[in-house]
Amino acid sequence: MRSLLLRTVLAAVLLGTSLFAANSNAGAQADDPRYFAQTGYRVDTDAFWSFFQARGGVRTFGYPVSSTFKLDGFPVQIFQRIVVQLQPDGSVATLNLLDAGLMPYTRINGSTFPAPDPTIVSQTPNVSDPDYATKIIQFTQDNAPDVFQGNQVNFFQTFSTSVSYDDAFPNGDGPDSLVPLLNLQIWGAPTSQPAVDPNNNNFIYQRFQRGIMHFDKNCNCTQGLLLADYLKSLLTGQNLPPDLEAQARTSKYYHQYAPGQPLSIARPNDLVGSDLTNAFSPGTGSTTAQTPSPSTNPSPSTQPTGAFAYGFQVQLWDFNNDAKRQTMGLVQQAGFNWVKHQVEWATIEPKPLQYDWSELDGIVGAAANANLKVLLSVQHAPAFDKTPASGLFPSDPNTYRVFMQALSTHYKGKVTAYEIWNEENLSREAGPGNVDPSHYLPILEAGFNGIRAGDPNALALLGAPSPTGVNSADAMDDVQYLNALYAINGGEVKKFYDALSTHPSGFSNPPDCTPQTPQCSLSGGWNNDPSFFAFSRVAQYRDVMVRNGESAKKIWFSEFGYCSGATPPPGYEYCKYLTAQNQADFLVQAFTKARALDYVGGMVVWNLNFQLAVPATDEKWGFSVLRDDWTPRPAYSALAAMPKS
Repeated sequence: MRSLLLRTVLAAVLLGTSLFAANSNAGAQADDPRYFAQTGYRVDTDAFWSFFQARGGVRTFGYPVSSTFKLDGFPVQIFQRIVVQLQPDGSVATLNLLDAGLMPYTRINGSTFPAPDPTIVSQTPNVSDPDYATKIIQFTQDNAPDVFQGNQVNFFQTFSTSVSYDDAFPNGDGPDSLVPLLNLQIWGAPTSQPAVDPNNNNFIYQRFQRGIMHFDKNCNCTQGLLLADYLKSLLTGQNLPPDLEAQARTSKYYHQYAPGQPLSIARPNDLVGSDLTNAFSPGTGSTTAQTPSPSTNPSPSTQPTGAFAYGFQVQLWDFNNDAKRQTMGLVQQAGFNWVKHQVEWATIEPKPLQYDWSELDGIVGAAANANLKVLLSVQHAPAFDKTPASGLFPSDPNTYRVFMQALSTHYKGKVTAYEIWNEENLSREAGPGNVDPSHYLPILEAGFNGIRAGDPNALALLGAPSPTGVNSADAMDDVQYLNALYAINGGEVKKFYDALSTHPSGFSNPPDCTPQTPQCSLSGGWNNDPSFFAFSRVAQYRDVMVRNGESAKKIWFSEFGYCSGATPPPGYEYCKYLTAQNQADFLVQAFTKARALDYVGGMVVWNLNFQLAVPATDEKWGFSVLRDDWTPRPAYSALAAMPKS
């Protein structure tokens, strides 16, 4: 119970909310304390003002250097050191300024900073760890020294004192234990070791996720650099240091501010979901200054208007109810209308006809409250109905029919679609010796009949095979698998599904890549088989369906994603060759291509939030479009801003 409470508190801290009432009027003055004559900007947004006051004010943030405006789909305001971002539930987050999608640079205004250290990054504790709050502060202390090469740099002391107890809890109504987490929110975790500037031995820097600490021997003082001010310079082109400009010419933010143009944006196709109108005009007020309520819907321009399914695969098992609601809010904020979750049959029915719906009820209920449609993928037989020969399939398919009938009856009207098994052409999902489709067809029939009996209106999807060009005891080529499945009993399979699922992966190939253009691979590999090219592979699936008289049925991309990560596990090395911006760009391009295919019924992004559930060494981590502190990666922002039709 202690760890659950701690995670709830930590989630609130990382989201910028407070478990204790903050007095946003404290110290109010008749001359408008929200206006800063030093820069000419006002903090209009109530949530930003409360956050600013409770985190040290000017001492921590510097002065505001913009009004509130929309950037990458979210209201933001730039201060000299920090950029604050309004979240879907009305809470506030701070941007990871030094991420690849924003300002991943190492040279600014004559100073040279350390680059991210992959070893340190890979050792950062995961937020899903029950003891994360303790481990992340210890990790920071271990890697942010107060003494470096004989110099009293005070990096951990600076980290620890940026936000004081009195800043956060002026009424003395909060626990001391939360203060370190508030400082974590400001700085993020360290991502490098301290390093001496090679061009100035009097300067020592250390890189964090959201800022750079600077020790100056001349004054024996340590402070954060005014990094966010440089983001403004990048957007406006004003006061832009030449060394920063040389690194940032290909950035989507470069010289975008263009008063007089629509939305004051020079290249709107590069900066979707943004509006820079009055963002940098002191005294004119905010472009968007109102704090939305948690129930605020996405803007009409991003709302899905047709039958196409825009979905995210989520992981919410064992997440608390607040986290479930927060996740569904992020799906809704992105303008998406579906969520997918995997269901382990063995977990729901550990003993015959004894069902535990408690955890899944919370997930489905949170989706229903957010007006989202639900797709459940159901697989892996319980121990009571498995044998060595059946592997992960049930020894008696009828038990799967009974379970799927119970499941679809329990969630009738709440779950819209079911995917019948997962990647059954692999032994890791079907069991050794079961990759031949003759083992799957009875499972498909049983699952389909169970769904029809429980909820005749629910959509039944044929389980997606995994894209692979391998034929062995552990795998079967997916196109060959479909051909063989349709050949059984004169095409009997056609009676047992409403649409076909597919799990194409992007690998390191942009959506327009084909087997005829393998040189387009960003990695120079993962390009020597048709299974590596998502849309070409799906076209092969379509050809199989058409040859078998199934042209009226749709194909669903029930998992589709791109991976970006510096330290992927073996087999996923291609992730290293994609930046977070590549991930964002390719996902949006893929949706554009899929929407143009009349036989595609929907696309589910793999995945939304697995960084909150798995360590960075897990293959699912790099596909996530949210970070492990709930902040959006560039892919989430791009998908949220993408027009839906």
